[in-house]
Amino acid sequence: MEKDSMIKTIVIVVLAIVTSIAMILANQNKGKKEVEITMDINAGIPFKWEYKISDEKIVKFVKQYVKEDNNKDGMVGAKVSTNYVFEGLKEGKTQVIFSFVDITDGTISKQEIYTLKVDKNKNIEIVSE
Repeated sequence: MEKDSMIKTIVIVVLAIVTSIAMILANQNKGKKEVEITMDINAGIPFKWEYKISDEKIVKFVKQYVKEDNNKDGMVGAKVSTNYVFEGLKEGKTQVIFSFVDITDGTISKQEIYTLKVDKNKNIEIVSE
């Protein structure tokens, strides 16, 4: 009986170790629930970035923020980076189209297109087409 009890204990310990390792690996492979897109602009110029989401059922805009280290002295022409944060809502792909708009007359001088992919667990990533 002692031998059977010892084998059962070893099996339980091995199962506990394997389960712990599996849980650690599963947590490491979790995707990101948000993605950030950074758009740069030069301070003091009359332009701004605007975005449009092609399918708002797949992703939503969460927030935007300016990186604090950039242009802390307020220099005209210095690079300023703004981060736009998006979250996945449901599985699929959609595009976020950023337009560089002249604020004096509304003309668009350039566009940047990002394709975002959301998996069934609402993990989101930027993919290339």
